[in-house]
Amino acid sequence: MSNGFFKTGAVILAAGFSSRMGRCKALLDIEGASALRRASLSMHLAGVGDLVVVTGCYREDVELESACCGIRTVFNEHFEKGMFSSIQTGTAAISRETDAFFLLPVDIPLIRPATYTALRVAFLKNKNTAVVIPSFRGRTGHPPLISSELIPEILEWSGDGGLRAVLARHQKETLILEVPDEGTVMEMDTPKEFEALRSFAAKGRIPSKAECMAFLEMAGTPEKVRDHCFAVARLAGRLASHLENLIPVNCRLLEAAALLHDMARTWPNHAERAAAIVEKWGFPETADLIRYHMELPEGEPLLSDRSLLYLADKLTSGKKITSLEQKQASAENRFYGNPPALEAVSRRMQRAGDIAAAFEKCTEKSLDSILDSL
Repeated sequence: MSNGFFKTGAVILAAGFSSRMGRCKALLDIEGASALRRASLSMHLAGVGDLVVVTGCYREDVELESACCGIRTVFNEHFEKGMFSSIQTGTAAISRETDAFFLLPVDIPLIRPATYTALRVAFLKNKNTAVVIPSFRGRTGHPPLISSELIPEILEWSGDGGLRAVLARHQKETLILEVPDEGTVMEMDTPKEFEALRSFAAKGRIPSKAECMAFLEMAGTPEKVRDHCFAVARLAGRLASHLENLIPVNCRLLEAAALLHDMARTWPNHAERAAAIVEKWGFPETADLIRYHMELPEGEPLLSDRSLLYLADKLTSGKKITSLEQKQASAENRFYGNPPALEAVSRRMQRAGDIAAAFEKCTEKSLDSILDSL
């Protein structure tokens, strides 16, 4: 490692013809920023140092955008030969002080900063690792983090298979890292894929349903607990749907938090542990709801995203919807002879009852009728 520090760089591939898209993919607008800017910003936020953009077919346009992003470029004179020629061009331009580099096609621009950080940490923790590749729910994606020690081999390779063939020679030194980042497997080769990616980007601060499933899988959440999470999510979504035109509620945020609220249920201090994991991966709003699903803070409004998750959780026993009265009776049986525990449960049920009453007053609907319809 250079001077005792682990330095990472990146090669962003933006030299292709974009033939199936019909226009330069690097410059496509995603939520107010170009694909190139989105990709480079995530890298910068993760502390990735030396960034190199490989240009080709749309050289002048990509060079101009790169300059606006503060990124240096290198031109691939043989870009028509395909992606591996661009990989070799970019790899040759990486600083020799770099210990490892990310390799990212510009049409996969939605990698989260936390993913770059996780790949780097995994690389450092696992000795004799030459490559770390992210995987989303068992499907390998981008970007690989490649040891700079492989640069000479990449530059000298002239056989079939390109980079895939080079990396295959280092399979024993390759680590596959599971990440809850759907952006690692989302590309935009076609206009249809681009529209799907734009839609995904618009929801980027809330984990998608697939990302929620990835969190549950990575946490090893038992199936019984997952069933409970699914039931709470259905109920929370239904409650929010009756309120969304009356008060500010975020149905997608609420459902995501409900899916993940008990993902660490088998661990001590499970609410805080789950919240910390979700926050680490870039979802602070979701983490906030998870953090308070057991105990609401003092002064929390009776009708809020936090309160609705709290209520939905209290109205769900296992995977079945129940009433607060039934939940109270169950608690009295369970904690008979343990007055402090029973008092805590009773206090929570009372607060849930206050939220339920506020819900009925606001919606002018019976909570029981809504529960019966589920």
